[in-house]
Amino acid sequence: MFIELTACIKVIRPDSRAVFPYSNSLYIDGERQTLIDAGSGRVYQHLPPEKIETLLFSHYHFDHVHGWPYFSQAQFMAGEEERWAFEDETEYHLSAGYQYWEELMGQKKSMNWNRTAELPDDVLVKPGFQPIALAGTFKDGDRLDMGQSYCVALHTPGHTPGHYSFYFPEEKILFAGDLDLSPRGPWYGGAYSDFDDLLQSVERLIQLNPDVLVSSHRRVFEGDVRPLLRQYIDIALERERKILQFLDQPRTFREIMSLDLSVPGDGSEHELFWNRMMIKKHLERFCKHEWIYKREDGCYVRYKEG
Repeated sequence: MFIELTACIKVIRPDSRAVFPYSNSLYIDGERQTLIDAGSGRVYQHLPPEKIETLLFSHYHFDHVHGWPYFSQAQFMAGEEERWAFEDETEYHLSAGYQYWEELMGQKKSMNWNRTAELPDDVLVKPGFQPIALAGTFKDGDRLDMGQSYCVALHTPGHTPGHYSFYFPEEKILFAGDLDLSPRGPWYGGAYSDFDDLLQSVERLIQLNPDVLVSSHRRVFEGDVRPLLRQYIDIALERERKILQFLDQPRTFREIMSLDLSVPGDGSEHELFWNRMMIKKHLERFCKHEWIYKREDGCYVRYKEG
């Protein structure tokens, strides 16, 4: 499905729901035809793929890049902070955080999800490291010209370290990527996710105050999106408040996991792992800001006020 925002800016939605392994793309049908993200599947058959000059990746996650073979003649670009994700397979695998699996799950990881995942036939590659040859990178504030229109690259880390949003100032259209206004709240369960960065990124979008927000996994939002962005980040902040309140006495990680903090999902062990990774991210943030410390016995303890 194509949703026309302007004469040359169009949202591409997958034929199925825009949930993993799919995501929405943004198509700029200008003098220099450009696509932002490549996770929409067979709907790309309705594009002239040979005319796409540039493919911009908001970040390196599989559901945003797997369609790159449709556009093999295009120039691929990603944020400078994530060049490694397309070049360094070891670093790529570390970014998933599975080195913490045994610590968080209490047992060794037995299943390689990347190898066992059953995916639709319009997902052309298997999950895992994608050795995509980048023609270049962009950085925060870069102006990316497409002919009749242009956008500004906005570094909005937290979900991943090199996550980018793209703002079209003349049209006041924002492609927010995986800052997606999900009713489940934001996802920050990767090894390199950072909750402080996420807070700052969402606040940046609130201050930007676009007229239209396009996300990777939901519908197009029009009008004042600031309350929606605040509700979105408040879901994660409420999780954080529950953890801090629970730390009214020393607690182990296992005890903290007993709280009802899970983000609803498919019930798989990977969903459980990522939920625990997000708890880990909150505890790391608390320690960083010296709200708590971790004792030698593994208990997390709040500093006494005053």
